[in-house]
Amino acid sequence: MKKIIMFFIKLFVILAILAVAGYYSFNVIMSGFVREKAEVLVPDLQGKNLVECLDMLSQSKLALMKDGSEFNQDIPAGIVIRQIPPAGMNVKEGKVIKIVISQGGEIVYVPDLKGQTIRSATISLRSLGLVLGELTKKSSAKYEEGIVLDQEPIAGSTIEKDSSVNVLVSNGAPTDGTVLMPDWFGKSAEEAKKWAIDENYEVKVISKRTTLANPGEVFKQSPNFDERVTKDTKITFYVADEKSALALEDKIFEYVVPDGNENKRIRLVLNDEGGERDIFNGIRAPKTTISIPVKVNGKATVKVFINNISIEERDF
Repeated sequence: MKKIIMFFIKLFVILAILAVAGYYSFNVIMSGFVREKAEVLVPDLQGKNLVECLDMLSQSKLALMKDGSEFNQDIPAGIVIRQIPPAGMNVKEGKVIKIVISQGGEIVYVPDLKGQTIRSATISLRSLGLVLGELTKKSSAKYEEGIVLDQEPIAGSTIEKDSSVNVLVSNGAPTDGTVLMPDWFGKSAEEAKKWAIDENYEVKVISKRTTLANPGEVFKQSPNFDERVTKDTKITFYVADEKSALALEDKIFEYVVPDGNENKRIRLVLNDEGGERDIFNGIRAPKTTISIPVKVNGKATVKVFINNISIEERDF
């Protein structure tokens, strides 16, 4: 009996020793994994670029996450507008600092104002966040008073929102006896030549093959329309020859908006022998198919812009 009691006493002592040893071993192991993180001061990231932000945060053992971007006329693109948590706050090491980046001033496309009245041009500009700038007047034999003849910047170019667009406006036909060159584009070469001869101008007719006009039609002239002419002015008409044809083909251009989580502004710009022009400009949902019927003059390409960024150019 005494031997049995001694056995249990020894067993209890051994178990007690093992328990104490296990407790201290557990504490030592866990202390290697769980350490109290030091507190650090959040640096001021406002007005800094991403490289500067990463450098500052790495020194403080903090992390960085972009939490969005916004258009801002006063802050250049790529610069931090604001941060969370704010500068000066105490946080634990490893804390993620969220930042919002400036996209710079919002970029918009300049609309085509030619042929519009001043009122209509002003409304077109306001709808895009632009303003009517300097207004210059010029006499015109083709356009009545108050019609936009030209503009700066040109249609299709990109400028910052709230920028101004200068326009050249018709002042109507001259009243001081000045003679302006008529617009003969697309009209009969015989009629144009007869006008020049009747007005006693020296005239020259050059026949060329072109896809800009049908045979016998003027496709280019010198001087250009609305330029001042005098009795000493030499006039040249470039006329489509018998092999020419106004090569306008009816085609369909289709574009599928790329996949994503947000609607996208899509702009499609057609460039053919007749020049460059918008065929679509609007906001569409991802995976939407845009189908545009167009008339194409000769070899053509279509530039694709998504959210004002040129993405690709396709042969048409």
